[in-house]
Amino acid sequence: MDHSLRNLLFFLLSFCFSLNVNAQNTPDNDSNSIVEPALPFAVHSSKRLSDRSIQEKKEGFFMTGYPRFEYDPIRGISAGGRLNFIQNKDREDPFFNYTAYRYFLAVGGYVFQNTRSGFYMNFDAPYILDTKWRLRVNAFFRNNPDEKYFGTGRQTVEKLQFADKSAGNYGNTRTFEKLDDYQDNLKKAVWDSDRNTFVTDAFYNSFEHTEIFFDFLLERTYYEGRLRLIGGYEALFTAFRDYTGKEVSAYLEDGSTVNAIQRQTLINKDQNGSYWENQNLTGFDESFNFSGIFAAAIVWDTRDFEADPGKGVLLEISNEFSPSILGSDFQFNKSSVHTHWYQTLWNKENTYQRLVFAANFSGSYVSGSEINFIELFDIARQTKRNDILKALGGGYSMRGYRESRFTAPTLLFFNLELRSHLFDFNVLNQNIGVGLSPFYDVGGVWDSPSAVNFKKWRGAPGIGGRFSWNQSTILRVDYARSRESSQFFVGADYIF
Repeated sequence: MDHSLRNLLFFLLSFCFSLNVNAQNTPDNDSNSIVEPALPFAVHSSKRLSDRSIQEKKEGFFMTGYPRFEYDPIRGISAGGRLNFIQNKDREDPFFNYTAYRYFLAVGGYVFQNTRSGFYMNFDAPYILDTKWRLRVNAFFRNNPDEKYFGTGRQTVEKLQFADKSAGNYGNTRTFEKLDDYQDNLKKAVWDSDRNTFVTDAFYNSFEHTEIFFDFLLERTYYEGRLRLIGGYEALFTAFRDYTGKEVSAYLEDGSTVNAIQRQTLINKDQNGSYWENQNLTGFDESFNFSGIFAAAIVWDTRDFEADPGKGVLLEISNEFSPSILGSDFQFNKSSVHTHWYQTLWNKENTYQRLVFAANFSGSYVSGSEINFIELFDIARQTKRNDILKALGGGYSMRGYRESRFTAPTLLFFNLELRSHLFDFNVLNQNIGVGLSPFYDVGGVWDSPSAVNFKKWRGAPGIGGRFSWNQSTILRVDYARSRESSQFFVGADYIF
C-alpha cells in the first residue's frame, strides 16, 4: 500500500482509539443565566452552541478587521485588509443560541509581492427574517500573473522532470527530488545562437489568470435545521495570458541576471496536445470567456458552531452545471462531495481549553463536451465560498505541495487535524483564543473515476497556529513539509 495511505490509516486508527477512551459530552458552564428564547420552529439540539460559547458570545452589531498580511511560497507577502461586519442581535433573539451570527458581511482586498491582486465580498444571513431560509451572496475579482500549471492528468503525480541546464546548455532530462532545485534549473538562461539571444524557462509552469465571479445562493433547512437544500446561480468570466515568447528575467550559472526570451510554456504545449483534446479541455484565451452555472447541493449538517466546530458532521454533495442555455461559452458538469467530521476528545470544564479531532474527505469529478480547463483547478464547495480550493496543493487542500501541483478530472483528498484550544483572554472587550493544530494532508488525481486506485497518493504532515477573535473570526498560520517541498501560509479561517 502507498506510503502516504499507510500514514493516513495510522493517523485514523490512533485517533479512533483516542475517541473510544476520551470522547464524552463537553462539560458546560452553569446554564442558569442563559436565556432560552422560544424558537419559531424546531431546531435540533446538535445545532445549539455550548453554554460557554453562548455566555462568551457578543451581543448586537460589531466589527472585526485586520490588515491582511498573508504569505504563501508562490506570491510572497501580501498587503491588504479585511473588514467583517457581524450582527448577532441580543440574547432575546430566537437564534442567538444556535448560530455564529445572524448577518455577516466581509469585504477586503489584497496585493501580493508578485502583483497578484484581488477584491472580494461575502454576505451570509442564516434563518433570514426568522425563516428556514438562508441567503448567501459572493463576488470577487482576481488577477494572478503567476498562476501555476504543472500539467493535467494522472501523470502529474510523478516527480518533476526537465532538461538539465547545469552545464550552461540543454542537457539530458533530469529528475528532480526537490521543487526548489527544479525551479532553479528552469530560471537559468541559455544562449541561443540561432536567435542570437538568451532563452529561459523561468515561466514554464506559469500563466496569467484574470477572473471575475458572482454567485447568489438560497438554501432552506429541513429536519430541525440539519438538512439543507441549496440552489443558485454563478457567473464566471475568465481570461488568460501565456508567457511564451515574452522577455523575462533569468539567471546565468554565475548568478547574474539577464533578460531572456521565454521558451514554450507547458500550458502552451498542452493546450494543443492530445490529452486536452481527449478530455475536451478548452478556454485558454486572452479575451474573456463566460461560464453561466446552475449550482445545487444537498447538505447534512450537525455542527454545533460553524466558525469553529467542536462536534458534529457536515456532508455536502454538490453539482455545478454549465449549459449553453445560460449563454455559457462552455458545457460541463462538476460533481463534488465533502465530508467534515468533528469530535471533542477533551474539554477542561468551564474553560476555553479543549482538544478537537477534525477530519475532511473531498472528491470531485469534471466532465463535459467543452470544459473550461480552469474548472479542474477549482473544487466546488457551496457551503463555504470565501476561498478557492486549488486542486491539489496549496493552503486549502494539500499544504505540503505547491498550489495546483496535481490536477486531473478526478481527484480525492483527506485532511486530518488535531485542534487544541490552549487558552483565551480578553483585551479591550475583545475575546482572543490561541491554539495549536498538527495536521496531515493526503490525496491523489486520476483521469477518470474508474481509474481510482491506492497507488501513488501524495501526502505531507504539518503544524499550525490558530487564533480566534470573538469566536467568529479565525486566523491561521500553517507550516507543512512534503518530500518535494516545505511551505508556510498565513491566512484566515479553517480550511474546513
